[in-house]
Amino acid sequence: MLNYIIFAVLIALVLFGLTFDRNYWVPSLIVSVIVGLLGLAFNYFVLPVFAWGYWGIWFEILLTAIIGMIYGVSIEEGGITLRSGIATGVVALFMIGFAFFSGEMVNSKKYNERLGNVEMVTDGEFNSDVHPIPISKMRSVDGALARKVAEDKLGEDAGLGSRAQVGNMTIQNLTGEFVINNGQTLKFENDLIWVAPLEHRSFWKWLSNDVTPGYIIVDATDATKRYLVTELNGKPLQLKYIESGVFNDDIERHIRLSGYTSTGLYDHCFEIDPNGNPYWVVSKYHKAIGFYAEEPDGVITIDVQTGEINSYGIEDTPAWIDRIQPQEFIEDQIRCWGEYKDGWWNSCFAEIGVQKPTEGMTLVYSEGKSFWYTGIKSSGADNGTNGFMLVDTRTKEARFYHIAGVNETEAMRIAQDQPFSKAAGYHADFPVLYNVRGIPTYFMTMKGSSGNIVGYCFVAVNNRQATGSGVSKKQAEDAYLQMIKRTFEDVLTDDKVKSEEHTFTVRGIVQENNIYYILFNEERGVEFTGTTEFYPELKWTRQGHRVKVTYDRGDGTIIPLESFDNLNVEI
Repeated sequence: MLNYIIFAVLIALVLFGLTFDRNYWVPSLIVSVIVGLLGLAFNYFVLPVFAWGYWGIWFEILLTAIIGMIYGVSIEEGGITLRSGIATGVVALFMIGFAFFSGEMVNSKKYNERLGNVEMVTDGEFNSDVHPIPISKMRSVDGALARKVAEDKLGEDAGLGSRAQVGNMTIQNLTGEFVINNGQTLKFENDLIWVAPLEHRSFWKWLSNDVTPGYIIVDATDATKRYLVTELNGKPLQLKYIESGVFNDDIERHIRLSGYTSTGLYDHCFEIDPNGNPYWVVSKYHKAIGFYAEEPDGVITIDVQTGEINSYGIEDTPAWIDRIQPQEFIEDQIRCWGEYKDGWWNSCFAEIGVQKPTEGMTLVYSEGKSFWYTGIKSSGADNGTNGFMLVDTRTKEARFYHIAGVNETEAMRIAQDQPFSKAAGYHADFPVLYNVRGIPTYFMTMKGSSGNIVGYCFVAVNNRQATGSGVSKKQAEDAYLQMIKRTFEDVLTDDKVKSEEHTFTVRGIVQENNIYYILFNEERGVEFTGTTEFYPELKWTRQGHRVKVTYDRGDGTIIPLESFDNLNVEI
């Protein structure tokens, strides 16, 4: 707060100097004091960054000079107007000039290099970077659905729902264990969750309640798993520093007034640590090129209950924090990387070799690490991509996978064109990238008009014909596995795949649409799948039959058959 006060006093003194005249010093003093007080109020409510390269302080200086010029016009002495006019012109010209020489046209090479060294990799390395996961772990709950589910959960408590509302949802990867209300233990093992604080419904609710009583967790893979957390390890939660807090309870104002008036802050996300303690996580950044080019330096964490603040660099940020690099910063850096390889003029006119990110960016998780994902396309391309990029959300390490295919928007159209979704008018959510048998794959949930999930769809990034959809994850995956078996043939891979051939006894067999699911006595914990399109004998197979099968053994619990021969049936 001291910096804000000092700057307001300096503004008042500068204005007094610009407008001083021995015949009119009293009104000049009054105007200067008023402007100083207004400047203090501006600093308190707008919270400008007091550092070189940030617009806030320069606008205050320019506004002060303009007020001095306007005041001078009302005074008969022309010298006052001249002084204020010169000051206004100098400040305005400086801002315009500094902004121009900070821009992309003048510094295209520097903007191009902001992303750092982008490693070019082949499709073979994708399988080692993004590991296959079970379909049960694939994210099927997006932010909009998570919010609806959270609001439904809050609505179960009428008294609480009338005084608090669900705040902004944040997705995070969590490993931890803690006890919540009534002794219920929550345990997470590399799980994706959505989490949101309870916020005040209005100024009057803040005034009467001061704090909110907790937060809400929604499982990102199963919307039925949702928890309203009002007690943590036997103690009631009291969230004080939140977005709906007023005056010094406002989260950003609390940070600024705690000694961070000269630090760039961005993207405050609500997250919980492995013990369930709630924090705000805010990225710190500086301007790398004049007024522009934000570059993260680390994060600060704020205890939502006590207000305690800790600052970390990129290297020492706690492991439970997924994101140091804000999405908007990475999007802009990828854009500059693709556009300015051969300079600004080429990007605007010739456009030779210019590449652009596709619309939208999503988070991809693998083995506890998270990446920003976007497709990369040539300038002018509509539906196709040259490949895609993964950027580590903590270190900003970037890797470009030269795997041509369809972009995210086109994948959504393909999903919506599937027979089961097209007939009913379902729409696809923005896709998430996964590794399915070594193949980069878009996974999407299909929603009806109510916003509820009604189905799922897989689309191969590099083959629009390889799709699979269904009303359940399992059905969609099985259909997709059959399609990639047909379209990719011998290039189909998986993590630690090995081909096996065995003779088994059928323990059980069921049919869903044209897909058969088979259990064998000799293999526990896995299901085998096949279709009558490839194996007609499936329709005659019964429990107890002996069958000879071959398959590729990977890490999944659902295994598509490579061959099937029922030894008890001869067609």
